[in-house]
Amino acid sequence: MLWKYLVRRVLASIPVVVGVSAVTFVLMHATGGDYVPGISDDPRLSAATVQALRHEYGLDQPWPVQYGLWLWNLLHGDFGRSMIDGTLVSSHIADRLPNTLELTVTAILLGVLLSIPIGVLSARRRGGRIDNALTMLSTAGVAVPEFWLGLMLILLLAVIPAQHLGAPLLPSSGATASFGGGDPLDRLSHLILPASVLAFAYLSIWSRFTRSAMVETLSQDYVRTARAKGMTERRVVYLHALRNSVIPLVTLVGLELPGLVSGGVIVEVVFGWPGIGRFAYERALAFDYTTVMGLTTFAAVLVVGGNLLADLMYAVLDPRIRYA
Repeated sequence: MLWKYLVRRVLASIPVVVGVSAVTFVLMHATGGDYVPGISDDPRLSAATVQALRHEYGLDQPWPVQYGLWLWNLLHGDFGRSMIDGTLVSSHIADRLPNTLELTVTAILLGVLLSIPIGVLSARRRGGRIDNALTMLSTAGVAVPEFWLGLMLILLLAVIPAQHLGAPLLPSSGATASFGGGDPLDRLSHLILPASVLAFAYLSIWSRFTRSAMVETLSQDYVRTARAKGMTERRVVYLHALRNSVIPLVTLVGLELPGLVSGGVIVEVVFGWPGIGRFAYERALAFDYTTVMGLTTFAAVLVVGGNLLADLMYAVLDPRIRYA
């Protein structure tokens, strides 16, 4: 039964989420030591005041006790408060989540819409010039770091045009308004560069998987039978072969669902995009333990959910799959 399968998967996922949060907690405290942002480096606070604040926040307790208290609050839906300004971590997630979703959903859609036709074309022209050219493009996408590609696009489309034409062709960073506000065209212009860099990384991997799955599917007996019956090649490829070939792609896309929250951290930092990934990076540098803990745990839940959703999508794409 499907519901029994879901229950087993959810129960098996609990240790994973707890383990991720525990490792994050240990690493953050081991890196930061006794440093507490906003308290340890404030010259206006006396040693007695610092000690009183540490006691108030429970920072003078052993690590297992601190983690246990944090985990207890998490079970009640509390992701904690920032060590820097005392604001709720959940409020930061709510403020920045729409921006990250806008970026990553756009990149994932571009990656899927482009990787499928590229993978199919490469499989149908296997060993030819088109296949070799697309293989080189995919290899470049995997080998080229996102930060380097982002900087090159900023240089070519923003810095150089601004020097010679007086204005950049596309904005180099930031977003002029919050999600859903401001001029849509201006918002789109700020989105093009970061979404393109992130989509290129997806495209490079997904197109190769689609090609490999398509090559294997086109050699199956039922495909040869369809051709022998006089079915057109286009109908054979897109009606029979493609459906089974995209199943591995579903897994890859499902694994990227956590990126809907964490976003491309590097991309968000390079382009100054006001998303969760950039926020988590900034707070990690500031040793904001509770904020990093909340964001990491939130992403871990999405990893588990993404894997589960990908498995369930198998049954939609291939009716032969059943969950016992």
